[in-house]
Amino acid sequence: MIYLAASIISSTSIFIIFRVAKNFACRLNLLITINYLTAALLGYIIMMRFSLRPFAQGIHWLPFAISLGVLFIAMFFLIGLSSQKAGITATTLANKMSLVFPVFFSLYWFSEQVTTTKYIALATALAAVVATLWKKDIARTNPAAVFLPLLLFAGSGFTDSLIKYIQATQITTGESGAFSTFVFLVAFLCGSGLLAAGGGKWKRQLTWPALLLGILLGMANFGSLYFFINALNMSRLDSSLVFALNNMLIVMLSATAGHFIFNEKMNRVNVAGFILAFVSLYFIL
Repeated sequence: MIYLAASIISSTSIFIIFRVAKNFACRLNLLITINYLTAALLGYIIMMRFSLRPFAQGIHWLPFAISLGVLFIAMFFLIGLSSQKAGITATTLANKMSLVFPVFFSLYWFSEQVTTTKYIALATALAAVVATLWKKDIARTNPAAVFLPLLLFAGSGFTDSLIKYIQATQITTGESGAFSTFVFLVAFLCGSGLLAAGGGKWKRQLTWPALLLGILLGMANFGSLYFFINALNMSRLDSSLVFALNNMLIVMLSATAGHFIFNEKMNRVNVAGFILAFVSLYFIL
């Protein structure tokens, strides 16, 4: 349970750090690039034990790792923008409710029976995301506050489904550390390319808050993966229950932080969406 708790805290910290970065006017591309450099270094030190040999042995999964690295940095940009435009609660819920996509992908890909309960879970998840984004005066609402979480919901669902496919068909348990580290490295290289394309602007944007928050973000990003893998491997709970508990508690903790730290308001429809999210996760089990 310690690993599960550490995974929940790490994942929640990602959304909080993005929201805090807004107060220091940190540029997302610089913040995310520092984050992935930190995550890649931690992966190389902790999961690969300073060895490059697993990269050479994993040549068959390199194309998948490159694709996933590009998707990772794209999704991180969406999380950052959505956290700052739509708030922590809506962003976390949209990101975590995308769990329904890999669940349904697994059911269809492995020819498992799709029950009525699973369809209810999907419909409830979609309703939860929409309800959480609902505002009374929708016409005056910043379109980004609605569009970004919805795009994150779909994008995270596709990314998670691809991860499930890769995990089931391309890598072994022993290769997961090297694979994850290489994905972080690809994401860092993509971020570096974006910074280089902007000329030398990033040097002026490299402030102490941006550097510190980028490192903290990388530690939280790495921790969310590292601790979650250990929670799956060492917990006596079923993996489906670990997934559900992880997502439910991240949503709950993020909503609490959003309300008490950043004074994010929720109307009755938003609260109903929050409750629907838990109902959906219950039906997924």
